[in-house]
Amino acid sequence: MPINIYRYIAFFTILFLSYSSSFAQQIKMDGDAKGICPNNSVRLTIDNPDDYEDHKWYFYRVIEGDWTTLTQASGAYADVSDPGKYKMTAKSKATQRNIETPPIDVPMLTAPPSFITPSRAVTEICKGNSLDLNANVLPNVNYNWRVDESPLNLNTPTLTATKAGVYKLVVIDAINFCQTISAPYTISYVPLQQPVITPVPTVCGVSTAGFNLSVNYAGGTFRGPGITNTSMGFFSPQDAKVGTHKIFYSLPQNNSCPNLEDSVQIVVKDPQVVLTSSTGGTDFCIGQPASLQATTGFVSYEWFQNSTILSEVGSKLTITSDADYKVKVSDGECSAEKLFTAKFVNQVQPKITNIPSVCGLNHTAVPLEGTPIGGAFTIDGVAATQFDYARLGVGKHTVNYEVRGTLSCLNGVAKQEVIIHEIPKIEFARTEFMWKGSSVVLQSNYTDPTYLYTWTPNVALSDPKIPTPTANPTATQTYTLKVESPFSSNCSDEKSVDVVVFEKIWIPDVFTPNGDGFNDTWELTNITAYPNAEVRVFNRWGEIAYYSYGSYGGFDGTYNGNVLPMGSYTYHIIPFPDHPELELKGTLAIFR
Repeated sequence: MPINIYRYIAFFTILFLSYSSSFAQQIKMDGDAKGICPNNSVRLTIDNPDDYEDHKWYFYRVIEGDWTTLTQASGAYADVSDPGKYKMTAKSKATQRNIETPPIDVPMLTAPPSFITPSRAVTEICKGNSLDLNANVLPNVNYNWRVDESPLNLNTPTLTATKAGVYKLVVIDAINFCQTISAPYTISYVPLQQPVITPVPTVCGVSTAGFNLSVNYAGGTFRGPGITNTSMGFFSPQDAKVGTHKIFYSLPQNNSCPNLEDSVQIVVKDPQVVLTSSTGGTDFCIGQPASLQATTGFVSYEWFQNSTILSEVGSKLTITSDADYKVKVSDGECSAEKLFTAKFVNQVQPKITNIPSVCGLNHTAVPLEGTPIGGAFTIDGVAATQFDYARLGVGKHTVNYEVRGTLSCLNGVAKQEVIIHEIPKIEFARTEFMWKGSSVVLQSNYTDPTYLYTWTPNVALSDPKIPTPTANPTATQTYTLKVESPFSSNCSDEKSVDVVVFEKIWIPDVFTPNGDGFNDTWELTNITAYPNAEVRVFNRWGEIAYYSYGSYGGFDGTYNGNVLPMGSYTYHIIPFPDHPELELKGTLAIFR
Protein backbone atom coordinates (compact mmCIF):
# COMPACT_ATOMS: atom_id res chain seq x y z
CA MET A 1 0.00 0.00 0.00
CA PRO A 2 1.38 3.44 -0.89
CA ILE A 3 2.76 5.55 1.95
CA ASN A 4 0.37 8.41 1.09
CA ILE A 5 -2.58 6.23 1.93
CA TYR A 6 -1.23 5.75 5.49
CA ARG A 7 -0.79 9.47 5.81
CA TYR A 8 -4.39 10.13 4.83
CA ILE A 9 -5.63 7.52 7.29
CA ALA A 10 -3.62 9.09 10.13
CA PHE A 11 -4.77 12.60 9.22
CA PHE A 12 -8.47 11.72 9.25
CA THR A 13 -8.07 9.71 12.48
CA ILE A 14 -6.58 12.72 14.27
CA LEU A 15 -9.21 14.99 12.74
CA PHE A 16 -11.99 12.64 13.92
CA LEU A 17 -10.57 12.44 17.44
CA SER A 18 -10.29 16.21 17.63
CA TYR A 19 -13.79 16.69 16.37
CA SER A 20 -15.18 14.06 18.76
CA SER A 21 -13.52 15.70 21.81
CA SER A 22 -14.94 19.09 21.02
CA PHE A 23 -18.46 17.73 21.19
CA ALA A 24 -17.98 15.02 23.89
CA GLN A 25 -17.05 17.46 26.65
CA GLN A 26 -19.98 19.05 28.46
CA ILE A 27 -19.88 21.47 31.40
CA LYS A 28 -21.64 20.13 34.47
CA MET A 29 -22.47 21.45 37.93
CA ASP A 30 -20.67 19.73 40.78
CA GLY A 31 -22.61 17.14 42.76
CA ASP A 32 -26.39 17.17 42.46
CA ALA A 33 -26.63 20.98 42.13
CA LYS A 34 -29.42 22.25 39.94
CA GLY A 35 -28.40 25.90 40.06
CA ILE A 36 -27.19 28.58 42.46
CA CYS A 37 -28.80 28.91 45.87
CA PRO A 38 -29.14 32.48 47.23
CA ASN A 39 -25.96 33.75 48.88
CA ASN A 40 -24.10 30.68 47.66
CA SER A 41 -22.12 29.44 44.66
CA VAL A 42 -21.80 26.35 42.48
CA ARG A 43 -18.73 24.66 41.02
CA LEU A 44 -18.53 24.02 37.24
CA THR A 45 -16.26 21.40 35.66
CA ILE A 46 -16.05 18.86 32.75
CA ASP A 47 -15.47 15.12 32.52
CA ASN A 48 -11.83 14.02 32.75
CA PRO A 49 -10.52 17.52 33.52
CA ASP A 50 -6.97 16.21 33.98
CA ASP A 51 -6.80 15.26 30.27
CA TYR A 52 -6.75 18.97 29.33
CA GLU A 53 -4.71 22.11 29.91
CA ASP A 54 -4.90 25.86 29.31
CA HIS A 55 -8.46 25.98 30.63
CA LYS A 56 -10.31 29.28 30.04
CA TRP A 57 -13.79 30.06 31.33
CA TYR A 58 -16.29 32.54 29.83
CA PHE A 59 -19.52 34.18 30.99
CA TYR A 60 -22.16 35.50 28.58
CA ARG A 61 -23.13 39.12 29.24
CA VAL A 62 -26.74 39.53 28.13
CA ILE A 63 -26.72 43.32 27.96
CA GLU A 64 -23.54 43.50 25.88
CA GLY A 65 -24.49 40.40 23.88
CA ASP A 66 -21.00 38.81 24.01
CA TRP A 67 -18.76 36.49 26.08
CA THR A 68 -16.32 37.80 28.70
CA THR A 69 -13.49 35.96 30.42
CA LEU A 70 -14.01 34.75 34.01
CA THR A 71 -10.91 36.03 35.77
CA GLN A 72 -11.83 34.39 39.10
CA ALA A 73 -11.90 30.86 37.55
CA SER A 74 -8.91 28.60 38.28
CA GLY A 75 -7.96 25.72 35.94
CA ALA A 76 -10.48 23.00 35.25
CA TYR A 77 -12.94 24.34 37.85
CA ALA A 78 -14.97 27.52 38.14
CA ASP A 79 -16.87 28.56 41.29
CA VAL A 80 -19.66 30.93 40.15
CA SER A 81 -22.28 32.80 42.20
CA ASP A 82 -24.16 34.57 39.39
CA PRO A 83 -26.83 32.89 37.20
CA GLY A 84 -26.34 32.84 33.41
CA LYS A 85 -24.54 31.02 30.53
CA TYR A 86 -20.99 29.65 30.90
CA LYS A 87 -18.56 27.90 28.56
CA MET A 88 -14.93 26.75 28.57
CA THR A 89 -12.05 26.24 26.11
CA ALA A 90 -9.05 23.97 26.67
CA LYS A 91 -6.32 22.06 24.86
CA SER A 92 -6.16 18.25 24.78
CA LYS A 93 -2.95 16.93 26.28
CA ALA A 94 -3.11 13.91 23.98
CA THR A 95 -3.77 15.64 20.64
CA GLN A 96 -2.75 19.23 21.40
CA ARG A 97 -6.05 20.20 19.82
CA ASN A 98 -8.22 23.02 21.22
CA ILE A 99 -11.77 22.26 22.25
CA GLU A 100 -14.75 24.44 23.17
CA THR A 101 -17.66 23.17 25.27
CA PRO A 102 -21.28 23.92 24.51
CA PRO A 103 -22.66 26.66 26.83
CA ILE A 104 -24.40 25.65 30.06
CA ASP A 105 -27.23 27.70 31.54
CA VAL A 106 -26.89 28.05 35.37
CA PRO A 107 -30.20 29.25 36.91
CA MET A 108 -30.75 31.08 40.21
CA LEU A 109 -32.69 28.88 42.62
CA THR A 110 -35.20 29.95 45.25
CA ALA A 111 -34.55 29.12 48.95
CA PRO A 112 -37.47 28.25 51.28
CA PRO A 113 -38.32 30.80 53.99
CA SER A 114 -37.38 30.08 57.62
CA PHE A 115 -38.76 31.67 60.77
CA ILE A 116 -39.45 30.57 64.37
CA THR A 117 -42.81 31.07 66.11
CA PRO A 118 -42.95 30.31 69.88
CA SER A 119 -46.03 28.58 71.30
CA ARG A 120 -46.15 31.36 73.91
CA ALA A 121 -44.97 34.91 73.33
CA VAL A 122 -42.23 34.68 75.98
CA THR A 123 -38.47 34.77 75.98
CA GLU A 124 -37.99 33.71 79.65
CA ILE A 125 -38.77 30.31 81.17
CA CYS A 126 -38.42 28.86 84.63
CA LYS A 127 -35.45 26.59 85.03
CA GLY A 128 -36.80 23.09 84.57
CA ASN A 129 -39.73 24.20 82.36
CA SER A 130 -39.92 24.24 78.54
CA LEU A 131 -41.19 26.28 75.56
CA ASP A 132 -42.28 24.87 72.17
CA LEU A 133 -40.67 26.57 69.13
CA ASN A 134 -42.56 26.07 65.83
CA ALA A 135 -41.13 26.24 62.30
CA ASN A 136 -43.09 27.42 59.23
CA VAL A 137 -44.50 24.24 57.70
CA LEU A 138 -43.59 23.73 54.00
CA PRO A 139 -43.70 20.78 51.64
CA ASN A 140 -40.49 19.06 50.49
CA VAL A 141 -38.24 20.61 53.11
CA ASN A 142 -36.03 19.35 55.93
CA TYR A 143 -35.46 21.05 59.27
CA ASN A 144 -32.25 21.39 61.28
CA TRP A 145 -32.54 23.04 64.71
CA ARG A 146 -29.54 24.65 66.41
CA VAL A 147 -28.90 25.99 69.89
CA ASP A 148 -25.89 28.18 70.52
CA GLU A 149 -24.66 27.20 67.02
CA SER A 150 -24.65 23.49 67.92
CA PRO A 151 -26.88 21.27 65.73
CA LEU A 152 -29.55 19.27 67.56
CA ASN A 153 -29.98 16.75 64.67
CA LEU A 154 -33.75 17.09 64.94
CA ASN A 155 -35.78 17.09 61.67
CA THR A 156 -39.18 18.14 63.03
CA PRO A 157 -41.24 21.34 62.60
CA THR A 158 -41.52 21.70 66.40
CA LEU A 159 -38.74 21.84 69.02
CA THR A 160 -39.38 21.66 72.78
CA ALA A 161 -36.72 23.98 74.26
CA THR A 162 -35.79 23.06 77.84
CA LYS A 163 -32.78 25.27 78.46
CA ALA A 164 -31.69 28.84 77.96
CA GLY A 165 -29.83 29.67 74.75
CA VAL A 166 -29.93 31.14 71.22
CA TYR A 167 -32.07 28.97 68.93
CA LYS A 168 -31.95 29.00 65.10
CA LEU A 169 -33.84 27.02 62.44
CA VAL A 170 -32.29 25.91 59.15
CA VAL A 171 -34.90 25.04 56.48
CA ILE A 172 -33.46 22.99 53.57
CA ASP A 173 -35.22 22.48 50.20
CA ALA A 174 -35.31 18.69 49.73
CA ILE A 175 -35.19 19.07 45.88
CA ASN A 176 -32.54 21.69 45.11
CA PHE A 177 -30.91 21.65 48.62
CA CYS A 178 -31.03 25.43 49.08
CA GLN A 179 -31.36 26.46 52.71
CA THR A 180 -32.34 29.47 54.81
CA ILE A 181 -31.36 30.24 58.41
CA SER A 182 -34.00 31.93 60.56
CA ALA A 183 -33.47 34.93 62.77
CA PRO A 184 -32.22 33.89 66.21
CA TYR A 185 -34.72 33.34 69.00
CA THR A 186 -33.16 33.85 72.45
CA ILE A 187 -34.55 32.10 75.55
CA SER A 188 -33.27 32.97 79.03
CA TYR A 189 -34.14 31.74 82.52
CA VAL A 190 -36.33 33.79 84.83
CA PRO A 191 -33.97 35.48 87.39
CA LEU A 192 -33.93 33.35 90.56
CA GLN A 193 -33.51 34.16 94.23
CA GLN A 194 -31.35 31.22 95.25
CA PRO A 195 -31.62 30.72 99.02
CA VAL A 196 -28.47 29.86 100.98
CA ILE A 197 -28.61 28.57 104.56
CA THR A 198 -25.71 29.69 106.77
CA PRO A 199 -23.65 26.58 107.71
CA VAL A 200 -23.93 25.35 111.29
CA PRO A 201 -20.95 24.01 113.29
CA THR A 202 -21.12 20.59 114.90
CA VAL A 203 -23.43 20.46 117.91
CA CYS A 204 -21.83 18.74 120.94
CA GLY A 205 -24.43 17.07 123.16
CA VAL A 206 -28.14 16.48 122.65
CA SER A 207 -28.83 18.64 125.72
CA THR A 208 -27.37 21.72 123.97
CA ALA A 209 -29.89 24.60 123.66
CA GLY A 210 -31.71 24.90 120.33
CA PHE A 211 -31.19 27.78 117.88
CA ASN A 212 -32.66 29.46 114.77
CA LEU A 213 -31.13 28.77 111.35
CA SER A 214 -30.09 31.77 109.22
CA VAL A 215 -30.90 32.14 105.48
CA ASN A 216 -30.30 34.95 102.96
CA TYR A 217 -33.93 35.19 101.67
CA ALA A 218 -36.87 35.19 104.04
CA GLY A 219 -40.37 33.97 103.31
CA GLY A 220 -39.68 30.27 102.94
CA THR A 221 -40.18 27.25 105.18
CA PHE A 222 -37.75 24.85 106.87
CA ARG A 223 -38.16 21.11 107.21
CA GLY A 224 -36.06 18.23 108.51
CA PRO A 225 -35.17 16.35 111.74
CA GLY A 226 -35.14 18.58 114.82
CA ILE A 227 -37.03 21.51 113.18
CA THR A 228 -39.72 22.56 115.66
CA ASN A 229 -40.60 25.93 114.02
CA THR A 230 -40.76 25.73 110.23
CA SER A 231 -40.91 29.49 109.56
CA MET A 232 -38.16 30.50 112.00
CA GLY A 233 -36.08 27.38 111.36
CA PHE A 234 -35.67 26.53 115.06
CA PHE A 235 -33.47 23.45 115.44
CA SER A 236 -33.65 21.32 118.62
CA PRO A 237 -30.67 18.91 119.13
CA GLN A 238 -32.71 16.95 121.70
CA ASP A 239 -35.50 16.33 119.15
CA ALA A 240 -33.05 15.62 116.31
CA LYS A 241 -30.95 13.22 118.43
CA VAL A 242 -27.41 12.09 117.57
CA GLY A 243 -26.58 11.83 113.88
CA THR A 244 -26.09 13.78 110.65
CA HIS A 245 -29.31 15.62 109.78
CA LYS A 246 -30.16 17.24 106.47
CA ILE A 247 -32.29 20.40 106.81
CA PHE A 248 -34.07 21.88 103.76
CA TYR A 249 -35.29 25.46 103.12
CA SER A 250 -37.93 25.95 100.39
CA LEU A 251 -38.43 29.48 98.93
CA PRO A 252 -41.40 30.34 96.58
CA GLN A 253 -40.51 32.12 93.29
CA ASN A 254 -42.29 34.63 91.02
CA ASN A 255 -43.73 33.79 87.58
CA SER A 256 -45.10 30.52 88.95
CA CYS A 257 -41.61 29.01 88.81
CA PRO A 258 -40.95 25.99 91.08
CA ASN A 259 -39.80 26.69 94.62
CA LEU A 260 -36.04 26.91 95.07
CA GLU A 261 -34.34 24.95 97.83
CA ASP A 262 -31.11 24.88 99.75
CA SER A 263 -30.00 22.39 102.32
CA VAL A 264 -27.53 22.20 105.15
CA GLN A 265 -26.20 19.31 107.17
CA ILE A 266 -26.24 19.61 110.94
CA VAL A 267 -24.12 17.09 112.84
CA VAL A 268 -25.21 16.35 116.39
CA LYS A 269 -22.66 14.46 118.45
CA ASP A 270 -22.93 13.25 122.02
CA PRO A 271 -19.72 11.24 122.52
CA GLN A 272 -19.83 8.71 125.33
CA VAL A 273 -16.70 7.06 126.65
CA VAL A 274 -16.81 3.71 128.44
CA LEU A 275 -13.98 2.40 130.63
CA THR A 276 -13.51 -1.35 130.91
CA SER A 277 -10.83 -3.18 132.87
CA SER A 278 -8.67 -6.16 132.00
CA THR A 279 -10.44 -8.11 134.78
CA GLY A 280 -13.96 -7.03 133.87
CA GLY A 281 -14.45 -5.34 137.25
CA THR A 282 -12.94 -2.69 139.51
CA ASP A 283 -10.62 -5.09 141.40
CA PHE A 284 -7.16 -6.22 140.33
CA CYS A 285 -4.59 -8.70 141.59
CA ILE A 286 -1.35 -7.35 143.01
CA GLY A 287 1.60 -8.32 140.83
CA GLN A 288 -0.50 -9.20 137.81
CA PRO A 289 -0.88 -7.05 134.65
CA ALA A 290 -3.80 -4.64 134.94
CA SER A 291 -5.12 -2.09 132.48
CA LEU A 292 -8.04 0.16 131.62
CA GLN A 293 -9.43 0.32 128.10
CA ALA A 294 -11.38 3.34 126.89
CA THR A 295 -13.72 3.31 123.91
CA THR A 296 -11.61 3.35 120.76
CA GLY A 297 -12.04 5.59 117.72
CA PHE A 298 -11.50 9.01 119.32
CA VAL A 299 -8.93 11.49 118.04
CA SER A 300 -7.25 12.17 121.40
CA TYR A 301 -7.06 10.70 124.90
CA GLU A 302 -5.96 12.34 128.16
CA TRP A 303 -5.50 10.25 131.35
CA PHE A 304 -5.47 11.37 134.99
CA GLN A 305 -4.52 9.57 138.23
CA ASN A 306 -5.97 11.29 141.29
CA SER A 307 -6.11 14.58 139.30
CA THR A 308 -2.47 14.17 138.10
CA ILE A 309 -2.16 14.11 134.33
CA LEU A 310 -0.38 11.01 132.96
CA SER A 311 1.85 10.65 129.89
CA GLU A 312 -0.31 8.01 128.18
CA VAL A 313 -2.13 9.39 125.10
CA GLY A 314 -3.67 6.17 123.72
CA SER A 315 -6.96 4.42 124.48
CA LYS A 316 -5.33 1.92 126.89
CA LEU A 317 -3.72 2.65 130.28
CA THR A 318 -1.64 0.25 132.38
CA ILE A 319 -2.27 0.66 136.13
CA THR A 320 -0.40 -0.71 139.17
CA SER A 321 -1.95 0.81 142.30
CA ASP A 322 -5.17 1.84 144.01
CA ALA A 323 -6.37 5.20 142.63
CA ASP A 324 -9.12 7.18 140.96
CA TYR A 325 -8.43 7.15 137.20
CA LYS A 326 -10.10 9.46 134.69
CA VAL A 327 -9.96 9.59 130.90
CA LYS A 328 -10.94 12.59 128.77
CA VAL A 329 -11.54 11.91 125.08
CA SER A 330 -12.16 14.05 122.00
CA ASP A 331 -13.29 13.27 118.47
CA GLY A 332 -11.75 16.52 117.23
CA GLU A 333 -14.93 18.51 117.82
CA CYS A 334 -16.62 17.19 120.94
CA SER A 335 -15.23 15.70 124.17
CA ALA A 336 -16.34 13.43 127.04
CA GLU A 337 -14.80 11.97 130.21
CA LYS A 338 -15.19 8.95 132.51
CA LEU A 339 -14.03 8.14 136.11
CA PHE A 340 -12.87 4.71 137.32
CA THR A 341 -11.86 3.66 140.88
CA ALA A 342 -9.37 0.77 141.00
CA LYS A 343 -8.55 -1.52 143.96
CA PHE A 344 -5.65 -4.01 144.10
CA VAL A 345 -5.89 -7.16 146.28
CA ASN A 346 -3.70 -10.24 146.91
CA GLN A 347 -4.23 -13.41 144.90
CA VAL A 348 -5.79 -16.24 146.90
CA GLN A 349 -3.75 -19.48 147.13
CA PRO A 350 -6.04 -22.48 147.76
CA LYS A 351 -4.54 -25.56 149.47
CA ILE A 352 -5.74 -29.16 150.01
CA THR A 353 -5.08 -31.07 153.24
CA ASN A 354 -2.87 -33.95 152.06
CA ILE A 355 -4.56 -37.19 151.02
CA PRO A 356 -2.12 -40.16 151.12
CA SER A 357 -1.63 -42.51 148.18
CA VAL A 358 -1.98 -46.18 149.20
CA CYS A 359 -1.71 -49.78 148.05
CA GLY A 360 -4.94 -51.75 148.09
CA LEU A 361 -8.49 -50.64 148.83
CA ASN A 362 -8.82 -51.51 152.53
CA HIS A 363 -8.36 -47.99 153.85
CA THR A 364 -10.65 -45.60 155.74
CA ALA A 365 -12.20 -42.78 153.73
CA VAL A 366 -10.51 -39.39 154.24
CA PRO A 367 -12.62 -36.17 154.64
CA LEU A 368 -11.75 -33.50 152.07
CA GLU A 369 -10.44 -30.28 153.63
CA GLY A 370 -8.98 -27.15 152.04
CA THR A 371 -8.13 -23.51 152.65
CA PRO A 372 -9.48 -20.91 152.45
CA ILE A 373 -12.80 -22.39 153.43
CA GLY A 374 -15.83 -22.07 151.22
CA GLY A 375 -14.45 -23.82 148.13
CA ALA A 376 -15.78 -26.89 146.34
CA PHE A 377 -14.08 -30.31 145.88
CA THR A 378 -14.25 -32.60 142.87
CA ILE A 379 -12.63 -36.00 142.37
CA ASP A 380 -12.09 -36.88 138.73
CA GLY A 381 -14.54 -34.09 137.83
CA VAL A 382 -17.32 -35.30 140.19
CA ALA A 383 -18.33 -33.28 143.25
CA ALA A 384 -17.22 -34.97 146.51
CA THR A 385 -16.83 -34.40 150.27
CA GLN A 386 -14.51 -37.34 151.10
CA PHE A 387 -11.89 -39.53 149.45
CA ASP A 388 -13.32 -43.07 149.57
CA TYR A 389 -10.58 -45.52 148.56
CA ALA A 390 -12.87 -48.54 148.29
CA ARG A 391 -15.39 -46.73 146.09
CA LEU A 392 -12.88 -44.99 143.84
CA GLY A 393 -10.84 -48.11 143.16
CA VAL A 394 -7.34 -48.70 141.80
CA GLY A 395 -5.84 -45.94 139.65
CA LYS A 396 -4.75 -42.31 139.62
CA HIS A 397 -7.38 -39.87 140.89
CA THR A 398 -7.28 -36.09 140.57
CA VAL A 399 -8.62 -34.05 143.49
CA ASN A 400 -9.46 -30.39 142.71
CA TYR A 401 -10.33 -27.70 145.24
CA GLU A 402 -11.76 -24.57 143.58
CA VAL A 403 -12.35 -21.31 145.41
CA ARG A 404 -14.63 -18.67 143.88
CA GLY A 405 -15.25 -15.19 145.30
CA THR A 406 -16.64 -11.81 144.37
CA LEU A 407 -13.11 -10.46 143.79
CA SER A 408 -11.10 -11.58 140.85
CA CYS A 409 -8.10 -12.43 143.04
CA LEU A 410 -10.18 -14.69 145.28
CA ASN A 411 -10.54 -17.22 142.49
CA GLY A 412 -8.11 -20.15 142.52
CA VAL A 413 -7.70 -23.90 142.21
CA ALA A 414 -5.54 -26.41 144.10
CA LYS A 415 -4.92 -29.91 142.74
CA GLN A 416 -3.59 -33.16 144.18
CA GLU A 417 -3.14 -36.51 142.48
CA VAL A 418 -3.79 -39.56 144.66
CA ILE A 419 -2.70 -43.03 143.48
CA ILE A 420 -4.39 -46.22 144.66
CA HIS A 421 -2.13 -49.12 143.73
CA GLU A 422 -3.46 -52.62 143.41
CA ILE A 423 -1.66 -55.29 145.40
CA PRO A 424 0.54 -56.74 142.68
CA LYS A 425 0.10 -60.29 141.41
CA ILE A 426 2.75 -61.03 138.80
CA GLU A 427 2.05 -63.22 135.79
CA PHE A 428 4.33 -64.23 132.94
CA ALA A 429 2.80 -65.35 129.68
CA ARG A 430 5.21 -68.21 129.07
CA THR A 431 8.73 -69.53 129.25
CA GLU A 432 11.00 -67.54 126.99
CA PHE A 433 13.02 -69.35 124.30
CA MET A 434 15.95 -67.79 122.50
CA TRP A 435 18.81 -68.78 120.26
CA LYS A 436 22.23 -68.51 121.75
CA GLY A 437 23.70 -65.14 120.85
CA SER A 438 20.33 -63.39 120.49
CA SER A 439 18.21 -61.58 123.12
CA VAL A 440 14.68 -61.50 124.51
CA VAL A 441 12.56 -58.82 126.26
CA LEU A 442 11.32 -59.93 129.69
CA GLN A 443 7.78 -58.72 130.30
CA SER A 444 5.17 -59.39 132.95
CA ASN A 445 1.64 -58.05 133.28
CA TYR A 446 2.98 -54.91 135.07
CA THR A 447 4.48 -51.90 133.33
CA ASP A 448 3.09 -49.06 135.52
CA PRO A 449 6.05 -46.71 136.15
CA THR A 450 4.76 -45.82 139.64
CA TYR A 451 5.66 -49.32 140.92
CA LEU A 452 9.17 -50.38 141.94
CA TYR A 453 10.77 -53.21 139.91
CA THR A 454 13.70 -55.49 140.86
CA TRP A 455 15.04 -58.34 138.66
CA THR A 456 17.43 -60.96 140.08
CA PRO A 457 19.98 -62.12 139.39
CA ASN A 458 21.48 -59.13 137.62
CA VAL A 459 23.00 -61.34 134.91
CA ALA A 460 22.95 -60.37 131.21
CA LEU A 461 20.19 -57.79 131.82
CA SER A 462 19.98 -54.34 130.24
CA ASP A 463 18.52 -52.76 133.42
CA PRO A 464 17.31 -54.70 136.51
CA LYS A 465 15.17 -51.75 137.74
CA ILE A 466 12.73 -51.43 134.81
CA PRO A 467 9.60 -53.51 134.07
CA THR A 468 10.79 -54.71 130.62
CA PRO A 469 14.57 -55.31 130.56
CA THR A 470 16.34 -57.07 127.69
CA ALA A 471 18.04 -60.39 128.57
CA ASN A 472 20.80 -62.06 126.56
CA PRO A 473 22.20 -64.92 128.67
CA THR A 474 24.61 -67.42 127.09
CA ALA A 475 22.93 -70.32 128.87
CA THR A 476 19.49 -71.11 130.23
CA GLN A 477 18.73 -68.70 133.13
CA THR A 478 15.89 -68.22 135.63
CA TYR A 479 15.03 -64.58 136.46
CA THR A 480 12.90 -63.47 139.42
CA LEU A 481 10.88 -60.22 139.34
CA LYS A 482 9.77 -58.38 142.44
CA VAL A 483 7.07 -55.68 142.03
CA GLU A 484 6.26 -53.48 145.03
CA SER A 485 4.29 -50.34 145.75
CA PRO A 486 6.30 -47.22 146.66
CA PHE A 487 3.82 -46.55 149.49
CA SER A 488 4.18 -49.83 151.41
CA SER A 489 6.84 -52.55 151.62
CA ASN A 490 4.07 -55.05 152.43
CA CYS A 491 2.44 -54.39 149.05
CA SER A 492 4.57 -56.57 146.72
CA ASP A 493 4.81 -59.83 144.78
CA GLU A 494 7.54 -62.01 143.27
CA LYS A 495 7.57 -64.50 140.39
CA SER A 496 10.19 -66.20 138.19
CA VAL A 497 10.50 -66.82 134.48
CA ASP A 498 12.84 -69.21 132.64
CA VAL A 499 14.84 -68.06 129.65
CA VAL A 500 15.80 -71.22 127.72
CA VAL A 501 18.91 -70.79 125.54
CA PHE A 502 19.37 -73.15 122.58
CA GLU A 503 22.31 -73.80 120.35
CA LYS A 504 22.03 -72.41 116.85
CA ILE A 505 21.29 -74.95 114.08
CA TRP A 506 23.82 -74.59 111.30
CA ILE A 507 22.18 -75.02 107.93
CA PRO A 508 24.21 -75.44 104.71
CA ASP A 509 22.81 -73.76 101.62
CA VAL A 510 24.06 -76.43 99.13
CA PHE A 511 24.85 -80.17 98.98
CA THR A 512 25.84 -82.62 96.19
CA PRO A 513 24.02 -86.01 96.39
CA ASN A 514 26.11 -87.62 93.60
CA GLY A 515 27.30 -90.75 95.48
CA ASP A 516 30.89 -89.67 95.75
CA GLY A 517 30.81 -90.07 99.53
CA PHE A 518 31.37 -86.36 100.09
CA ASN A 519 28.53 -83.93 100.96
CA ASP A 520 25.95 -86.42 99.71
CA THR A 521 23.33 -85.46 102.35
CA TRP A 522 22.02 -82.17 103.74
CA GLU A 523 23.55 -82.12 107.22
CA LEU A 524 21.91 -79.94 109.92
CA THR A 525 24.41 -79.41 112.73
CA ASN A 526 22.89 -79.42 116.28
CA ILE A 527 19.49 -80.64 114.95
CA THR A 528 19.75 -83.61 117.36
CA ALA A 529 19.25 -81.18 120.26
CA TYR A 530 15.66 -80.82 119.12
CA PRO A 531 13.97 -84.26 119.22
CA ASN A 532 10.62 -82.85 118.08
CA ALA A 533 11.97 -80.78 115.23
CA GLU A 534 9.91 -80.54 112.02
CA VAL A 535 11.77 -80.17 108.69
CA ARG A 536 10.10 -79.39 105.33
CA VAL A 537 11.71 -78.90 101.90
CA PHE A 538 9.70 -77.52 98.92
CA ASN A 539 10.47 -77.43 95.21
CA ARG A 540 10.02 -74.26 93.18
CA TRP A 541 6.33 -75.04 92.60
CA GLY A 542 5.64 -75.22 96.34
CA GLU A 543 5.36 -79.00 96.34
CA ILE A 544 6.80 -81.01 99.24
CA ALA A 545 10.17 -82.53 98.38
CA TYR A 546 11.16 -83.73 101.87
CA TYR A 547 9.46 -83.99 105.25
CA SER A 548 10.77 -85.07 108.65
CA TYR A 549 9.32 -84.95 112.16
CA GLY A 550 11.17 -86.05 115.26
CA SER A 551 14.65 -87.42 114.86
CA TYR A 552 16.14 -85.93 111.68
CA GLY A 553 17.50 -88.70 109.38
CA GLY A 554 19.10 -86.50 106.75
CA PHE A 555 17.90 -85.33 103.33
CA ASP A 556 19.64 -87.23 100.46
CA GLY A 557 18.12 -85.38 97.48
CA THR A 558 15.39 -87.96 96.76
CA TYR A 559 11.65 -88.05 97.34
CA ASN A 560 9.69 -91.33 97.52
CA GLY A 561 12.72 -93.05 95.96
CA ASN A 562 12.92 -90.61 93.06
CA VAL A 563 16.01 -88.48 92.49
CA LEU A 564 15.18 -84.81 92.68
CA PRO A 565 16.52 -82.57 89.92
CA MET A 566 19.24 -80.05 90.52
CA GLY A 567 18.06 -76.59 91.41
CA SER A 568 16.94 -74.30 94.21
CA TYR A 569 14.62 -75.46 97.02
CA THR A 570 12.99 -73.77 100.02
CA TYR A 571 13.26 -75.11 103.56
CA HIS A 572 11.19 -74.53 106.73
CA ILE A 573 12.65 -75.83 110.04
CA ILE A 574 10.64 -75.63 113.28
CA PRO A 575 12.80 -76.80 116.24
CA PHE A 576 9.88 -76.41 118.70
CA PRO A 577 6.39 -77.16 117.34
CA ASP A 578 4.97 -75.14 120.25
CA HIS A 579 7.04 -72.10 119.29
CA PRO A 580 6.48 -71.38 115.60
CA GLU A 581 8.08 -67.94 116.08
CA LEU A 582 11.47 -69.78 116.18
CA GLU A 583 10.93 -71.18 112.68
CA LEU A 584 13.99 -71.06 110.39
CA LYS A 585 13.48 -70.36 106.67
CA GLY A 586 15.79 -70.18 103.70
CA THR A 587 16.87 -71.72 100.39
CA LEU A 588 19.24 -74.58 99.51
CA ALA A 589 20.66 -75.76 96.21
CA ILE A 590 21.16 -79.35 94.94
CA PHE A 591 24.10 -79.98 92.64
CA ARG A 592 25.21 -83.35 91.22
